[in-house]
Amino acid sequence: MKKLALFNNKGGVGKTTLTVNLADAFEELGKTGLLVDADPQCNLTSFYINEDELEKLLGDSDNEDSADTLWSAIKPVVIGRGGTKEPPIWTVPKRNIHLLPGDVLLSEYEETLPAAWTDSFARKTRGYDVTTALAKVVGEAAESVGADIVMYDVGPNVGALNRVVLMDCDNFITPVAADLFSLRALSTVGRSIAKWATDWATIRGMASDEDKEALFAGVPHYLGYITSAYKIGRGAKASDAHTGWEKDIGPRVRYRVIDQLRKANPALATPGQSKLGGIRNYHSLAPDAQRYGVAIGKLRGLINSGQNAHIEDARQEFLDLASEIIQRIGD
Repeated sequence: MKKLALFNNKGGVGKTTLTVNLADAFEELGKTGLLVDADPQCNLTSFYINEDELEKLLGDSDNEDSADTLWSAIKPVVIGRGGTKEPPIWTVPKRNIHLLPGDVLLSEYEETLPAAWTDSFARKTRGYDVTTALAKVVGEAAESVGADIVMYDVGPNVGALNRVVLMDCDNFITPVAADLFSLRALSTVGRSIAKWATDWATIRGMASDEDKEALFAGVPHYLGYITSAYKIGRGAKASDAHTGWEKDIGPRVRYRVIDQLRKANPALATPGQSKLGGIRNYHSLAPDAQRYGVAIGKLRGLINSGQNAHIEDARQEFLDLASEIIQRIGD
């Protein structure tokens, strides 16, 4: 079982869309997927669960006896009133894809994490428990559904919540849009993960052998980048504007991400391994997929048949991308 996250400090690069469609492709390739909505905005959860169900789910999540969302499962640890609860699992109908529903109240967990991180440096048990609470719930859920791949959906920031998510991952990927701000954000990604991994290595190094067994490894290996929502020009090729930005993405990733990670720990990145693939802009198909709660490649029969060729193109692009990811994670 491998855990991975799509992570960039810049919003609008299609992380949730990529997560949904990659999960679908992984399943077509025979992999059981567990999706974890670790973004308090809950975009991934709202993709799969309709508004009425979601309102009921989130309405009770802060009750003491509730265990319907990620927040309610970890809340006892966070407030110091017990251990984690049995993880909530929602299964996508007729698919071998499972979801741990997110919660806007995960922001309360994030508020406790800086102090827990400091307590972990001081080798305090509560620091370890709070820092790893989310990872524990995810691990139990992954085991219960027999997940081959766990995908975290995270917000576009380098906050404390994303820190514990990334440190729980075996791998991470950076989605990159063809724009200046998306490229500039890569610098923050590289520096942040390098520092987090260095700090966690120190924490693990000071922990007792018994405590280490409950601590995540904190060595998320970089798989590469995905160019997302690029536009097609004449002849079904990437537009000139995208091609121009593409020339800058590869060198920026190598210098700002790979080199920074390898300075901290060579195990965090492989030299020269950069681009994973690209996903074009499918325009109206993305909101159509959101409306029906399915991957773009599963829209056939749900919308105008004139879009079938584009639907199949999308399906194949995500299958190719998923195959490359599986090859790189060695699963």
